[in-house]
Amino acid sequence: MSMLPCRVLCLLAIVLCCVGVVHANAAAPAVLTGHEERIKEAQEKVKETLRLKEECEKVIKAAEDAAYAAQVFAVTTENNLETIAADPEKVEKTKSEGRKFIDNTTQAAERAKEVADQTTASAKETYDISVLFVGQEEEQMKAEEAAENAENAARAVKEAEDRAITYVKLVEEAIKKLDAAVVAAKEKEKEKQVEPQPQPQEQTNETSLPPTNATITNGITRNDGSSSPALLRVPLLLLLLLSVLGCMAVC
Repeated sequence: MSMLPCRVLCLLAIVLCCVGVVHANAAAPAVLTGHEERIKEAQEKVKETLRLKEECEKVIKAAEDAAYAAQVFAVTTENNLETIAADPEKVEKTKSEGRKFIDNTTQAAERAKEVADQTTASAKETYDISVLFVGQEEEQMKAEEAAENAENAARAVKEAEDRAITYVKLVEEAIKKLDAAVVAAKEKEKEKQVEPQPQPQEQTNETSLPPTNATITNGITRNDGSSSPALLRVPLLLLLLLSVLGCMAVC
């Protein structure tokens, strides 16, 4: 009878050992599945970083195109301020085009900033999770390379954003100069309207006029002895002299 409890205990020990082994085997796949899940998430992050890097290239081109168009508009406007300011229709058309360039370039710059921020954050996360690829050298190198390329792309996007903002300011400055030119043109036109016009000279000095017939006649009259008082006295003297001579002859 004493052997029975020993056998029972042995059986219980065997059962417990079997249960422990089963639980250990069941727990191992769960740990492995969790690691694989993190690896999968890391791979998805690498793919997202690569996608953002490609997106950076697109927004760089869009920002540079918008900035170049804005630059051309600003330079062209400043080089033709007086011509544009003289035509009200051209003024309104130019200002309308300028506002469109400002809007388009600003939107391109904002989009560039958004993508640059997303790419920078994704690159950092990719660097951080690259350690999960321990023992998978190829995957780890791929993650690190993706992160580095993404960071470079984000910096290029930031530069494109800065250029776009710069040319937005140039367009705004060109429009301000155009407004100033319009004001100057209006002031100049007002000055022309109030400026006295020179009158034609209708009268001249008498000394500069050619002699008239009356002037010539008056001159002739004054030179005529019959009308001069001095000449009128000459015949009287002659008559008196003849009278004296006559008297002397008679005597």
